[in-house]
Amino acid sequence: MKKGFYILTIAALSFTLTACSQNSQTSSSSGTSTSEVSSNKVTYYDSDGETVLKTAKVKTTEEVLEYTPTKDGKTFVGWFIKPDYSRKFTDSSELTSNLSLYAGFSTYEEDTRQFIVVGNGDSDVLKASNWGATVNDEHKLTKEDSDDSNLYTITLTLEEGDEFQFAINSSWEDQRGFGYLEATSIDGVTYFENSGGLGETSSKRSNIKVAKAGTYTFTLTTHPAEDTYDTESSEYTDENKESFNINNFDTITWTYEE
Repeated sequence: MKKGFYILTIAALSFTLTACSQNSQTSSSSGTSTSEVSSNKVTYYDSDGETVLKTAKVKTTEEVLEYTPTKDGKTFVGWFIKPDYSRKFTDSSELTSNLSLYAGFSTYEEDTRQFIVVGNGDSDVLKASNWGATVNDEHKLTKEDSDDSNLYTITLTLEEGDEFQFAINSSWEDQRGFGYLEATSIDGVTYFENSGGLGETSSKRSNIKVAKAGTYTFTLTTHPAEDTYDTESSEYTDENKESFNINNFDTITWTYEE
């Protein structure tokens, strides 16, 4: 009798283990299916904010940025999250399930301005600048030769805590600050922070604060034909308008070395 009981017990245990194994495999398979990234719909609009250029299903920000429209006499400068071009969509932007993007196109115009770096801090170059009080050759950006773009570059060895912007003179006219940076971090490491400015100021006129010391090569890309002015500011006048110069298409990109 005991022998028969043992045989039944072993058989029942074997069946239970087999069933658990099958359930585990089914659960695992189901989990893999539900964890797959679903596609996101993107609607691409022309610069008028109404004409649909294309719709697509994408899974990554890289796929979003693959579509590059063309327009006669214009240069495509990127996709923007808002039709007023106040926020640019980049590879670090959040990908939502139903995304609308607006094409930015620029008309080429040669930029004849000379840009400099203005700021202060512990690095030799910014200490010498003293917020633009002194302008030497080391503070001047170099403009690349090109018939269809305006690219200014400068290489700076900076210390943590340094603050700076780019501008056309020591009065900080046509300043290009934190809000023009295409990126502030890479792989979770923060390199730059928004340090604000005098009084209430927009991010585009805020100081760039260095969060990680090292040697940086900056590229300032300008689109002078698209310059606008913050005429709604209470301090704006025709005489000082360059202090309120803004451009939603201008960008600052950079590379880093230890």
